[in-house]
Order: sequence, then C-alpha cells, then structure tokens
Amino acid sequence: MRSSPTQKTNLKPGARAYASVEALMKGEGVSAEVQQAYARLVEDTRITDGLTRLRRSAKLTQAEIAERLSVTQAAVSKIESGRDETLTLAIISAYAAGSKQRINITFGRPLTHVESVKEHALGLKHHLEALAKLAHKDEAIAKGIEGFFHEATVNIDRIVLRCREQLPRSRKPEIRMQTHLAPSPVAR
Repeated sequence: MRSSPTQKTNLKPGARAYASVEALMKGEGVSAEVQQAYARLVEDTRITDGLTRLRRSAKLTQAEIAERLSVTQAAVSKIESGRDETLTLAIISAYAAGSKQRINITFGRPLTHVESVKEHALGLKHHLEALAKLAHKDEAIAKGIEGFFHEATVNIDRIVLRCREQLPRSRKPEIRMQTHLAPSPVAR
C-alpha cells in the first residue's frame, strides 16, 4: 500500500498537487501524530512486509523458503524488499504453501467494526454447526466437541462481558412518581 504519485489533471485554480500522500500531509500541516499513524498503517498493510513476517513466524530463513519455492535466495530477497505492485497471486500462494501458513487477502473498502463482527459471527456459526454434525458420528468425538462447546461459550461470554465493561457508564434513569388523584370530596 505505497503511495502513488498524484495525477495532475483538471486542477482548480490555486489547487495544489502533491506527489504522494506523505507530501500532502506535510504540505497541509497534518499533525505529526496522524502522519505517524498513517506510516504505521502503510507498514502494517504492505504485503511484501507481510510475507517477510510470515516467513519469520514460520522460523524460515530466506534460503529455506527459497528452496521450498524453487527459486534463489536472491529472488526471495527481491520479493521481500520489493513493491507490492510487483507481486503476483502465484508468489503469494507459493509463500503460503512454502511456509505452511494461511494468507487472506481482501480487496475493497475495509469492513466496519460492526460488519466485521457479523462476518466473524457467521463464520463461527458455520464451523460450530459443522462440529455439531461431526459429533453425531462418534461418541468420543461428541464428548470432545461438547467440552469444546462449553469452553468456547465461556470464553466468548468473557470476551463480550470484558468489552461491554469498557462501554461508557450510562446515567441512572430518572425516576419520577406522578399521581393523578381524584379531588377529595368536600366534608360538610
């Protein structure tokens, strides 16, 4: 996710053109904190850096992954220090296979937090249903899955409760008592 040069087309009079996002932020006086956050985001989302982290987490050297990919160590070095734009899906797939890891790539706008939670919940549902079906095949498997379901329920409940505790405390509701009494009869 490296910045690309801004195209100079149809600029309004007095408008400024910037060669990169970094130049735009500096030119427009964006705070250092925002600039650092952007730099971290770029670093964290760079695919080539992700491949390097993947290789390292699999405890492989460049030479070892090169052997698994049937390329030279120099080719691996070039991939890992290169630009995302030069990567192919074949290279990314080879890294996943060579490191025996899984790689997910998403294109398009990022999910909102709500969309992400819903997507994960549907994924959980799918896998829990598959485990429940698997439990019907063997009593020993069923016992293990039953234990897993209990553990998963406790852990998910704890996570939700801890996160819920981070919500702002709501104000106590205002309690009022209003009475609508009928007028008392006048004593004579």
